[in-house]
Amino acid sequence: GCMMNGKLYPLGHIERTEDCYRCSCSRAAMSCCSLTFTPVSYDKENCKVIFNKRRCDYDVVQKNDPSKECSYVTRV
Repeated sequence: GCMMNGKLYPLGHIERTEDCYRCSCSRAAMSCCSLTFTPVSYDKENCKVIFNKRRCDYDVVQKNDPSKECSYVTRV
């Protein structure tokens, strides 16, 4: 298997790790790519970014009312 952040994963394809990565584990190496898209363009003065680990995504919400999402967010 392969070790990542102290956790042992089996050989083969890993659909989603605890840290929101998709990986391939072989006897020689482990290669991974992120499942998240990072917000890069949003109203930084009035909004904040919160990581949602359950969905492997970032929520961009209003600072003064986190129950409301911010609009016009660009992700990469």
